Amino acid sequence: MKVSLEKEDKGGLISVATKATVVSIKGESPKDLEGQAARRVMRRLFFHGEGERRDIIEVDGDKPLTVKDLRSRRKYDVYILINGIVYITLEGVNNLIEIISRKKAFPMVGPVSNESTVAHQRYSPPFFYQTISVFRWAEAEIRREFRDKVAEVDEIDDFCFAFRRELLDGLPDDYKVIDLPKILKKRGLRYGIAKGVYVHRYGNCYESGREDLMAYVPLGAREILDIGSARGLFGEMLKKRQRCVVTGVDIDTQLITVARKRVDNVIHGDIEEISGKAILGKYDCIVCGDVLEHLNNPWEVVRRLKNHLRKGGLFIASTPNIANWAIIYEMLQERWDYVPFSILSGTHVRFFTKKTLEELFEDTGYKIKEVKLQSFGIPPRGAEFVAGLKHSLPGISEEDLKASEIVIVAEA
Repeated sequence: MKVSLEKEDKGGLISVATKATVVSIKGESPKDLEGQAARRVMRRLFFHGEGERRDIIEVDGDKPLTVKDLRSRRKYDVYILINGIVYITLEGVNNLIEIISRKKAFPMVGPVSNESTVAHQRYSPPFFYQTISVFRWAEAEIRREFRDKVAEVDEIDDFCFAFRRELLDGLPDDYKVIDLPKILKKRGLRYGIAKGVYVHRYGNCYESGREDLMAYVPLGAREILDIGSARGLFGEMLKKRQRCVVTGVDIDTQLITVARKRVDNVIHGDIEEISGKAILGKYDCIVCGDVLEHLNNPWEVVRRLKNHLRKGGLFIASTPNIANWAIIYEMLQERWDYVPFSILSGTHVRFFTKKTLEELFEDTGYKIKEVKLQSFGIPPRGAEFVAGLKHSLPGISEEDLKASEIVIVAEA
């Protein structure tokens, strides 16, 4: 990738071409199908656009990338290192290249992100996004607001950073490139944070307290089944709030290992296979947070689980809303892109609207107590799109269009 820059010289402004490359170190999370979907999103964001040559060096995360490895690629003036799954646009990459090329006082420059171990590098986007298009809008809005503003800091995270080739001079060959931010910190050097370059990272998606679902769990429930219990944080929080016995169910053995330290019991298995078996027992409340969309036959699972609820017991479930405006917008652009941990997660095999989720529970013998639509705010362009849909389709529900999540409470 070549970026044309101008720099001041005694003779005035002269044009320089900066040769830059992106070095992408493959990470472990997300994994399996979600990881594959994440890599596709990364490539689409970076290769979007025409007419520009882009250089990417992909490195297997199993073998550490060393200073010696980069020295063998001396044709580059600037390196952008991406560690693991990081969503960054081509515009964001170009901004980092320009900033690190111009700001000679900083040996290294990093972006802002929704997830960072460094407090001054964390930044909340101006609105919620779950699709590639809306992420682009959020990234562009941040770029417009901050432009090329750079903050001077004494520490940056290692998920993404830019540096010039001369930074490698004098460093031992066996130094790991991923350790460069820590190495520079020990030397007392300062860093730059590009306030106008935003990237998305995934935090620990299996560590959620789901306070939204906890609000519907009766304080009097003494035995509770948590389906898709992951690391068991939700159950642990329930036990702190009220006197109860929590049993978790999950298919992931690694997650179960952590959950067993937090809740009373964890059953290892696929809920589609064990939902009708006595091993589950009887409960006052069953919680099923964002699980139904992953099942081949959620109708049969919900029907069977009714036998594991005591009379008057509650089934509390949540699922993404496929009728969300952003999904409709993408479809009208001829897109249906799977994005990890979103409405269109790569592991979702069933999709629900408010009405079809209600019918699932009604058809399997439950009495619906409450249905709640959860919305997390939309950008101005999204609001205009919703207004256009309402104008074209009188009677369409604005609340349904804006909702990202559906929560249902049903009684056995």
